[in-house]
Amino acid sequence: MPLKFQCISCLIVLSFVWIATSQGAETLQILEDEGKLVLTGEISKALGTYDEHLKGAVEYLLCGPGGKEYESIIVVNSSAEEIHDAILKLGVERGSPPMYDEEKDEMIGATGSSVLVFVEWEVDGKTKRVRGEDLLYNTQTQKPMQHIEWVFSGSREIPDLDSEDEDAMIPQAFVGNDIIALNYIDGSALFQSPIPSEESPYKKNAETLPPLGTAVKVTIEVNQKMQRYILISGKVQGVGFRYFTQQNATKLGVHGYAKNLPNGKVEVVAEGDKATLDEFVKILWKGPPASKVEDLKVEARPHSGEYTTFGIKY
Repeated sequence: MPLKFQCISCLIVLSFVWIATSQGAETLQILEDEGKLVLTGEISKALGTYDEHLKGAVEYLLCGPGGKEYESIIVVNSSAEEIHDAILKLGVERGSPPMYDEEKDEMIGATGSSVLVFVEWEVDGKTKRVRGEDLLYNTQTQKPMQHIEWVFSGSREIPDLDSEDEDAMIPQAFVGNDIIALNYIDGSALFQSPIPSEESPYKKNAETLPPLGTAVKVTIEVNQKMQRYILISGKVQGVGFRYFTQQNATKLGVHGYAKNLPNGKVEVVAEGDKATLDEFVKILWKGPPASKVEDLKVEARPHSGEYTTFGIKY
């Protein structure tokens, strides 16, 4: 429940919620204004326990206490049920879990809202922050896992054996505490990978993964639509920068415009989801071959929906 402080003349409602256990150490923070969940946890101490049998295979990026900790990268201190209820508080609706299509004789991946996952921990007094995928190694591509947007399906539902109602159903994740599955057809978890695969090709990324038992903070961020107002300085006019911007925006599905300003800068208004806009900004930093970007300022703004293409303004 949201924490509230009430006085005679005012009611102050915090914009976040803390869910904690009786020990007060395990917590889940809900940042409603930012569309984020922040979880505490640790790199699974059980990871690799059955390596002789599993041969290093990892099935989950996240699990809860008592979940499949031996094949999970991170064990968070909150249950799947707590995380499920928390993300609903962010305004995210349950999607659909992976399912078998009898007519097409194939598995259909999960559908639903997408989220980004970030992990951070302390190293020599400094905070290291990476995408969750950076902790995994793809044995097929021989590279770290590609950055993706995880799908919130909410898990497949199964009969609730603890309920007196014979027809009662609950998400399977509530039972197994499976939270983020690497296999896109694993409907037992709350979140799935969107990448089709018959089995998980992932192992831990030894070059990035901190020691087992390391305390971590995990941020699950809704990949919501937004606008970015961008000002680019440097040698950015007369070098095809606006056309370069338009071309890449069109490829990524970003809407908005690029415009030359009298002060020699290029103004860009871009709308799309957060992950796509992050990639778009990285591309703008590089610019076309004849350009030289010296500075790039980005201001986050609410999504307007007024743009349906990406144009060039004069």
